[in-house]
Amino acid sequence: MIVLIVDMQSNTNDETVGPPLFTELGIDEEIEDGRDILSAVDYDTNLGISMGQDARKVSEGELSSERFWEKYDEKAREEFGVDYEDTPNPAVDHTQDQTIDEEVAENLNCDSCSLDSVAGHENLTTNQAETSENNTQEDSENTEEEGTPRWGMVIDLQKCVGCESCTTACKAENRTPPGVSYNVVMEREHGEFPNVTRTHVPRPCLQCENPPCVQVCPVTATYKLDNGIVTIDYDRCIGCRYCLIACPYGARYFDFGEDYEDEFTVDGETKVAEYGKERTREDTSGHAMKCNYCYHRLERGEEPACVETCIGDARYIGDLDDPDSDVAEMANEQRAFQLREDQGTNPNMYYLQ
Repeated sequence: MIVLIVDMQSNTNDETVGPPLFTELGIDEEIEDGRDILSAVDYDTNLGISMGQDARKVSEGELSSERFWEKYDEKAREEFGVDYEDTPNPAVDHTQDQTIDEEVAENLNCDSCSLDSVAGHENLTTNQAETSENNTQEDSENTEEEGTPRWGMVIDLQKCVGCESCTTACKAENRTPPGVSYNVVMEREHGEFPNVTRTHVPRPCLQCENPPCVQVCPVTATYKLDNGIVTIDYDRCIGCRYCLIACPYGARYFDFGEDYEDEFTVDGETKVAEYGKERTREDTSGHAMKCNYCYHRLERGEEPACVETCIGDARYIGDLDDPDSDVAEMANEQRAFQLREDQGTNPNMYYLQ
């Protein structure tokens, strides 16, 4: 179990009470027993913990992806066999193809193919996939003109009231199983009576630009889409849970196959709409899970459920690559910061102090 302890430094003085101003918001991670996460898995626990720690070093720039896989190549082959050998080794420190250098890959047990050959259809947005299927020049030109956004989210902590409507909306939208909430809201009190205030910090997946969860995956079941969203391919995920160890934010979960007794079903099955593909609970059981900014809603031109239902209007979603977008402008404000900036993950999630 991963417990996140939030330490917020307040600049409030004795004469004012209200949302505190922060010079920094740090999250220290305590792993009560990292082995608990991997205890029910058939794969090597020590290997998972070691790979998770080194995957963070790749994100931080202390270790190259090539060196990472040279270190773990033989152990990964022994542990995961053909599932490892048939996939390319991910490289979060490579901005283009997300895989290690071909010259290095040829000397390892992994496949030196491109990420697209593994991700395939899953690595395309719905619009891009339809364009590929229709194969019409007109659609291709339109897609090229529109471009692919880099989805980012901004949360204004001075507006968040801690109602947890985002948590409820997320569970209802994504039909997550018991114990799994993609949107959690952390709390912290500041000051001494009578000058006391409380701050709420929502924490979905931060959709990192340099995600250690991607680096650690031995079967390339998780990767970053062109639109900035870190995705999970349930068809490839083997449930090793190494990504849960690697994530410095505790934003990944595991589906143990549990259901609510009174869960609403369609045709006798619980339907899940994640990633724009209707799945049953049987499809997702035994795999890692995470927030994906309600990818299926974004593809329909809708906001994520958490953004749409926020009663304090504290959440914003948009294209970070569009300098005129609200989120890009807010991300450049003096109040803006990212969680655990020292980790080198460079999240596409910003908070306003």
